[in-house]
Parts: sequence; C-alpha cells; structure tokens
Amino acid sequence: MQTLHTSVNVVEGLTGFQKHGGSWTHGSTAFEGRFGPSLPRRATVSRRSLKKRCCNSGVKLRQHRPVEASWSGSHHRPTSPLFGATILSWVYKSSNAGRSWIRSVSSPPRDNLDTTDQFQEPGTSDPSKEAESTSQTDNTSFDWKSNWYPVFPVIDADKTIPHAFQILGRKVVIWYDKEAAVWRTFLDMCPHRLAPFSEGRIDEQGCIQCCYHGWSFKGDGSCARIPQALGEGPEAKAARNNMARCVSFPTVVKQGMLFVWPDANGHELAKKTEPPVTPGIEDEGWYFYCTFRDLDHGYDTGMENLVDPSHVPVAHHGVNGGVMGKREMAAPIELEVTSQHPRGFEGQWNKPHGGKPSRHVFDAPARFTYRFFLKQPGAAGCTTTYCTPMAPGKCRILVINARNFMTQLSSGPEWWQLFPRWLDHQMMLNIFDGDLTLLHEQERNLRDVTNGHVEKWNKAFFMPTKADRYVGAFRQWLSRHGGNGVPYVTGSTLPPLVTKREDLLDRYHSHTKQCMCCSGALEGFKRAQTALYLVAGACIAVGAALAPTSQLRYLAVAVGVVSALLAWYFQSWIQMFYYKGWNHARLA
Repeated sequence: MQTLHTSVNVVEGLTGFQKHGGSWTHGSTAFEGRFGPSLPRRATVSRRSLKKRCCNSGVKLRQHRPVEASWSGSHHRPTSPLFGATILSWVYKSSNAGRSWIRSVSSPPRDNLDTTDQFQEPGTSDPSKEAESTSQTDNTSFDWKSNWYPVFPVIDADKTIPHAFQILGRKVVIWYDKEAAVWRTFLDMCPHRLAPFSEGRIDEQGCIQCCYHGWSFKGDGSCARIPQALGEGPEAKAARNNMARCVSFPTVVKQGMLFVWPDANGHELAKKTEPPVTPGIEDEGWYFYCTFRDLDHGYDTGMENLVDPSHVPVAHHGVNGGVMGKREMAAPIELEVTSQHPRGFEGQWNKPHGGKPSRHVFDAPARFTYRFFLKQPGAAGCTTTYCTPMAPGKCRILVINARNFMTQLSSGPEWWQLFPRWLDHQMMLNIFDGDLTLLHEQERNLRDVTNGHVEKWNKAFFMPTKADRYVGAFRQWLSRHGGNGVPYVTGSTLPPLVTKREDLLDRYHSHTKQCMCCSGALEGFKRAQTALYLVAGACIAVGAALAPTSQLRYLAVAVGVVSALLAWYFQSWIQMFYYKGWNHARLA
C-alpha cells in the first residue's frame, strides 16, 4: 500500500469499473471512493456517474482537502517523483478501459513527471471517444496569464521609443526605463483619459509620456507630472492619487529576449518562475541569434506548425538555396512521443539509418526546442521556437538558432561578418513566407469544418502516420490542459480572411519596422543606392564634358554605367525588406 497526498478539485473520466459490495474493481485493482457532502455537480456528469469514474487504479477520494490517495493494485502505480512535495495541477494516467485525470490548483515541475500515457496510434483512435474525453476538461485549470511570453530580442529593440504589443488580446506598451536601466511593460492606456501610451514618447526625464495631454509616468507606474495641475491645493496632490498610477506587468530579459508576464497581479509569482529558455546555448563556443515575425494566424495553428517537422521539405521547398530541403526529400519520419504531462511533452526523431536521435521538447505554452547532432564529433545545434499568442488569428513567432560549429561566419564586427545578423533575419523571413498563406487559410478551414468547435480537431484531421505524432500530442495537451485554446480578453472571433498576398506576406510591418538591425540595413541600402545614382550621374556628366578623344571620358562613362547597374541591383535587396512573395505553383 502506497499513500500519497495532493490537493484535488475533481476526478473524472475513467469508466469500466464493477461494483462489489462497498468497493469497486477494475482488473486486479481494488479501490474505494468516498465523497463529502459538498461534491460539486457538473452539467454533463451526475454525482453517481462521477463516483463510478472517480479513480484510476484505486484512488480513495474525499472532497475535503487534502485528499488521501491509496493504491492497492499491481499496475499503474505512480513513482515517487510524481507527487513529492509539489502539488500537481494535473495528474494524468491511462488504463486499458479509458482515461482519467486529477486536477488541482498549482503548477507541476516542467519535467520529471510520470508520463506513462501515450496517445493512440494516429489513425486508430475513435474520434467520438476522444471528443467525449476532451470535452470533459476543466477549462479554468491552466492559467494562461501566469506564464512568461517572449516579445522581442532586446538587441534589436529601439530604447528611445515606446513599443505597442498585444498578449492574450490585451494591448500593452513596452518601453525602456533609462533611470533604472530596465525594460517596463504597462497597459497601453493612460489612466487620465485612456489614450494609448504607444502613440506617445519617452520624455527628457526618461519617463513615458502620453501625447494626448502630456502626463508623464515613471517606471514604477507612478505619475511624475500633470502639466494641467495647479502647484497648490488638491490638484497638486493628483499625481500621488492611486487612480493616476499605470497598470504594470512583470518584465524580464533572459537569453537576450524580453519576456512579459501578462498578469498585473502576478508580480510575486513571476519572481519565483524562471522564463522558459534553452539551456547550454550561452556556453563558451556557441553562437546564437534570435529573430521574430508577426503572423496572421493564431497561436494553436502556429504551435501546431512549429512541432511538425514533416512539412519542412515540402512547404519550404528550395528556400535559401534548398538548405531546408526539397519536395522530393519528403519521406517517412519516425517520431516518438516519449512523455506527456501538464507542462507539455518530450519526444525524439529516430533516424532510419541509426545515429543519434534528435531530441524535442514542448514546454507549454509557448516553447518548442529541437536539438540535433552532426556527424562531426561534438558538433551540435539547437533551434528554439516560441509562439506568443497576440490576438485571435494573430501570433508572434520567435526563433533562436544556435550552433557550436562554423561560428566564425558570424563573429566579429558586423561589417566583417560573412553572415551579418540582418541577413540571418531575412533568411528566416524567407522560411516564414513558405507556409504563411497555407496556415492563414487552414485555420479558417478548421473552424468552418468543425462549426467553430476547433477542439474537435480529431474529427477534421486525418493523420495516419507517425510523422504527425507531435501534432496530435500538442492538440491533446491543448484539449486536456489548455482549456481548448487561448482565453483572449477580446473573445475568439477570427478576423476576416486576408485575400491579398502582398498584405499577408508583408515584411515591413511584421518585422523590418520593429527590428533595428533590419531597419538599419534597409536605410544603409537606400543610402548606398542614392550614392550610386549620384556617382553614375556625375560620371556620365563628366564624360560628356570631356573631349571625345580623351581616355578619361571612357573611364568616366564606364564608372557611371557600373554605378547605375549596382544601384539598380540594390533595389532587389531593398525590396527584400518589404515583400518578396511566394508561389508554390511557380517553384520548380
């Protein structure tokens, strides 16, 4: 007999038990369920049926906390690290007869969970049973606000202006407090008349200033100046009134990225919670860079795409010279989900001809890490992707590419680098172009096919191969633990379908304008183009003024023509920062 303690709200989901006197049995496991008088009812589960499905492998349940759970069977015994001293928010177990899970109130560790459950082989699950199982999840168990979400790499963010952003549908403004030398995040709403701070500026004292009436605010949210207030009397005290304070959110910089915790009441919890970063990539001998792009599809569509390696050679056919693969390279992929738990899942990609498998981690809700190893001893790389939910039909994808080989290509000052950071960014934007139009419409197709019930994805998708196992694992996490989707403060209605490709694949507003590295490179190309046109005009003018027999005349004309051609060629590089376009039907 093993006795474990945890704090439980509801236990449900497992069927197939038989009653024998005062006990219930399933297989060789005997168990007993006891409930207090205040057991809450659910709309679809009666008290009696809930009792029958209360426990997996012999749980004794009392409604009043703490709950004492005892196992007296020969299978499905939890390992000690599963509970320990930590109160679990979810404990998921499986049995041959069905599924059950225990929900409680706080978060488990990200790893070291007993995850004996594996989802069924793709193509073999019963959609009706799966839908019944996922429909019984508690949509309030996962607190989306109580998590760190990355926004941008600070190296590419302008410290002299406020930056508008959205997280979970909430509009915020991010700005640099030069007095404290830290980044701040406020609700994008001045407490005076609710005008957006993001349309304001950073004033001469380093405060954020609303440019509607000129009210200024310090980094701690307090009001620094009200220009309209008298120097004496009640108005002089207005700046110290609590109603003049800004709503602020926890903000931190880790691994060069700015993270925001979108809960104004969660400052203490945020201090105790580490942002989801990738270990090892800051070690000596490693090089990494981070970039981002705002995309016109939602979080679930974006995250589903990031955990799916099988689409890469097809959707990104020939991109960047074919480094991502080509269509003819599409082949079976042996993906294996090694564990699933309330904070995500782990898996590996087993290579067909042996070799070290690639390791993958989905750290809910936003991070997916892909580690790979080269044949060269010790050579390894890592790609970490983040999907930050902005609003319905809108997300920001951040990508960190790290490697411990060929680091010389990106070392030294920018003018010396063979691969400057802005070029890395543009190559990543090329990759985003490959499937953005597909995902934008796929998201709406799923909503249409399921009549708005996207949690019934398993009735819409047909995924018969192992290549789709991560997609299934992510969608299952979203159903079991994520409340079936992001609870945006603005509701879940998708914006209209974007039919103009130039708007959908726009690079300037989705990246260039917000990235100092790329906007700086763009301005550099524009200045160089202007200078080349001036040189071309001057050389041709000088050549025309020289005597026809002068050798310098031919040289001046030649320099002018070459300069004009270079200026014309630079136009394609300038265009790259705005829009390139992508058409799969035209790609050979």
